[in-house]
Amino acid sequence: MGKIKSAWEIALERTEHLEIDEERIKHKAEIEAIKRIAGSYLAADEKKDDLLSELKDKDKESVKEALKDTILSSLTLPSYEVKDDRYERLSTLAHIVLTEEGINLFDQIIAFLKQYPLHKKDLIERLEKELEPMLEEKSKQFRKEYGRDIKLSLEDDKEAMEIVNKQLDALDKQYQNTLSGAKAQLEELF
Repeated sequence: MGKIKSAWEIALERTEHLEIDEERIKHKAEIEAIKRIAGSYLAADEKKDDLLSELKDKDKESVKEALKDTILSSLTLPSYEVKDDRYERLSTLAHIVLTEEGINLFDQIIAFLKQYPLHKKDLIERLEKELEPMLEEKSKQFRKEYGRDIKLSLEDDKEAMEIVNKQLDALDKQYQNTLSGAKAQLEELF
């Protein structure tokens, strides 16, 4: 009859040949610390350049790696028109690690992101005007059927909302594809 091993003995056998890479652990911890500094800088209520002074004591390659991740993950399509200084703060971080060529591309991406909500708003306004006659016709039909005035808006009509959503999805896809390509180019410039 064989010996029955405890879970502790099995775990020790499986881990006895594992080696701990202390340099990798320190590097990962430094990257996380830099990301926290950058995140605090981006999220602060007011611009706090003193947070960025902490980066001077950090390893240059670690700063570059951490800020690259922070910047690339922050470049997303905004749901609304950005009225705060988010992009200026991102630009400050980008200037720390990017060359002039990278800054030029970064600035183009920011301009692209700023125009997205405006294009989205324009598309919705254009669709409202285009669909207005259809909605008025449906309102007339409801008036005939039910004997009272019913004013339909885009949100009230399922067919109109499907058209709007389809157009917005196409716009989102177009912008997202362009943004993905630009972010890939920017990543190469880090």
